[in-house]
Amino acid sequence: MRLRYKPKNPLFWIVAIAGVILDQLTKRWVVQAFDLGESVQIIPGVLHFTYVINTGAAWSLFSDNGAWLKWLSMAVSAALAIYGWIVRLPNRWEQAGYGFYFEWGFWQWH
Repeated sequence: MRLRYKPKNPLFWIVAIAGVILDQLTKRWVVQAFDLGESVQIIPGVLHFTYVINTGAAWSLFSDNGAWLKWLSMAVSAALAIYGWIVRLPNRWEQAGYGFYFEWGFWQWH
């Protein structure tokens, strides 16, 4: 007997995993190649990479209570991973959206 598992919400997992990988690669690149405060223009007038240190989220809003934010972000990431594994999301936009939320929660605590 051969068991075949077709993953639910493939776009959710693609977006979530690609987002985490891209996030880690860009962080590594910036830390290794930039000085603190240095900025590089990627797309003129649209996108700049700037090396800053944000000790919290939402413009350092939670900088005084980083541990609380870390645990909350971990819980959000875990809940979204379970949700993406169990529930079949009805369309690709929801799958992508939840994948982006997962990635956001992940990079908050990593």
